[in-house]
Amino acid sequence: MAILHFTPLPFLSLKTSVNTKSTLTSILTNQTTRNLFPTTNMSASTSSSTTYQVPEQDGNNMDQTFRRHTFNTKRSGTGTAIVWFRNDLRVLDNEALFKAWLSSQTLLPVYCVDPRLFATTYHFGFPKTGALRAQFLLECLADLRKNLMKKGLNLLIKHGKPEDILPSLAKAFGAHTVYAQKETCSEELKVERLVIRGLQQIVISPEESTGAKVSNSVPKLQFIWGTTMYHLDDLPFDANCLPDVYTQFRKIVESKCTVRACIKLPASLEPPPLIEDWGCLPTLEQLGLCSQNVSKGMNFVGGETAALSRVHEYFWKKDLLKVYKETRNGMLGPDYSTKFSPWLASGSLSPRFIYEEVKRYENERLANSSTYWVLFELIWRDYFRFLSVKYGNSLFHIGGPRKVQQNWSQDKKLFESWRDGCTGYPLIDANMKELSSTGFMSNRGRQIVCSFLVRDMGIDWRMGAEWFETCLLDYDPCSNYGNWTYGSGVGNDPREDRYFSIPKQAQTYDPEGEYVAYWLPQLRKLPKDKRNIPGNLLYIPQIVPLKFGNASRHNKEDNKPPGARRGNDRASERRWNRR
Repeated sequence: MAILHFTPLPFLSLKTSVNTKSTLTSILTNQTTRNLFPTTNMSASTSSSTTYQVPEQDGNNMDQTFRRHTFNTKRSGTGTAIVWFRNDLRVLDNEALFKAWLSSQTLLPVYCVDPRLFATTYHFGFPKTGALRAQFLLECLADLRKNLMKKGLNLLIKHGKPEDILPSLAKAFGAHTVYAQKETCSEELKVERLVIRGLQQIVISPEESTGAKVSNSVPKLQFIWGTTMYHLDDLPFDANCLPDVYTQFRKIVESKCTVRACIKLPASLEPPPLIEDWGCLPTLEQLGLCSQNVSKGMNFVGGETAALSRVHEYFWKKDLLKVYKETRNGMLGPDYSTKFSPWLASGSLSPRFIYEEVKRYENERLANSSTYWVLFELIWRDYFRFLSVKYGNSLFHIGGPRKVQQNWSQDKKLFESWRDGCTGYPLIDANMKELSSTGFMSNRGRQIVCSFLVRDMGIDWRMGAEWFETCLLDYDPCSNYGNWTYGSGVGNDPREDRYFSIPKQAQTYDPEGEYVAYWLPQLRKLPKDKRNIPGNLLYIPQIVPLKFGNASRHNKEDNKPPGARRGNDRASERRWNRR
């Protein structure tokens, strides 16, 4: 997220497409789809405290996947190199790791537990990293260490700022290069500049270097692009000339670009440097957070092993890839969509690996609109990453890339009712309770709660964006802030300005009220057609009236606001974060 000059509000400081109703209904009633996708339609007898581990299995069967991506090559480097892990917490298809190994005789993997990641958000003082994402991160790091040890290395855990730690390590081990994945947003870029400055103050003599026969040298920071499916260097235009319309971008890259193959590593990456203490992962308490257990909904397991297991489970074991396009707008259960996004955000899962698995599935089983649609979503994810290169800090400004002038409210009571799931609208409240309880929310839910906050409440969209930054397991600044600018009408594409009618969304995507009854159990006793519109006598009062349409009747054409697109047309096919 960007560093912006704005005074935080003290009262908020916390130390928190389917395009028709019939499409989803047909999924729920079609026996073939129900057999493939049993968790979409949960019966009334389903316990409201059901917890789903994602993935279901522990991932110990992933050795074959790692072996498939192993390739022995001759090592030609000298001396010591450092690989600085950031948001690329994986071994498979990690080009920074491969190039660091290739250029050295000894390789030191490092992760810096930066205290700034656990500070507060810039404008409104929310925790930058909530307890659920922090726990997921720790699981990712533990799994990364385990997978590096299988290849003869280890992971050095250091507590502090990278600009202090990395120059010190480079000096101590005589490292000639620090390799790292390139980031694109201002906070990360600032850290990169500080690391470069720190390394420039280090001079390594031939006596200090470990095997490199060179004169006095300054260790360098070598960046590797590794966050997207399509490589930045392969785009047929400069990032600053990126089209402002996603469809134009997609058609260009699909016709003119090729997805690079995954990087294969040798079976062994040893030797590591001689280090007595490789460091311990911090506890949540040491990070200033309180442990939070997931007692219902989806419980995601962090780490590359779990990520690969989920890909195998969703594509191959459950064979759900072939129905993804029909089920992806669901909201309840673990299998209506891929759920890859938490691992993509942490870098535990490579988008290029997903691409290769989709192509393998198409070759071995079936190619259809659903297999393509997973790639379509990954291109959206790429697009938001490239937009952050083009527009920089404007993604975080209140007016967005287009500098839209609008009077936003920062009303404390209204925002907290949204944050806590107490708006009086069951579909909003259920989604917000799922977010705070699990760190996850469906793509459909994210669009609905965003629209409600900015359209019906008129609340500053950055408050919503920062709360998502706190809570989401799959938070990354590009997708999160890119989607919030789109959802609030200040994004780079002026056509992306839509209103999501709650009655219409409930009727289409939760027609029997199973989702809201799961997260708001008091509604389960109501008739199914009343769960989303229970009325004030049976549910808490509505905090604001709807601007376009009311909850006492289902959405009609006159619920469409002037100048805004309908939330269920084809233009709404963007994805908040790819899953």
